[in-house]
Amino acid sequence: MVDPLDPGTIALPLSFKRSRGRPRKTNALSPAERARRYRARQKVLSMHVVPTGLHSQVLRERDEARAQVALLRAELEQLLRQLGR
Repeated sequence: MVDPLDPGTIALPLSFKRSRGRPRKTNALSPAERARRYRARQKVLSMHVVPTGLHSQVLRERDEARAQVALLRAELEQLLRQLGR
């Protein structure tokens, strides 16, 4: 709104036309930067592979621990039955 008594005011456009689509990011990565970051992530992921020997050893120890837990639970149930509970 223009004030007729103030010569410093000007008429402002009340509506403006936006461009179509999603607005651009100000700090968007170039395709080369995105590819470089992707390759770096893939390289880091490939370095975290567990050796097969270590994996099988861990599985074996886990199975032994589970078997021991089952034996201890059976022994506990037997002792509780002897106590009459």
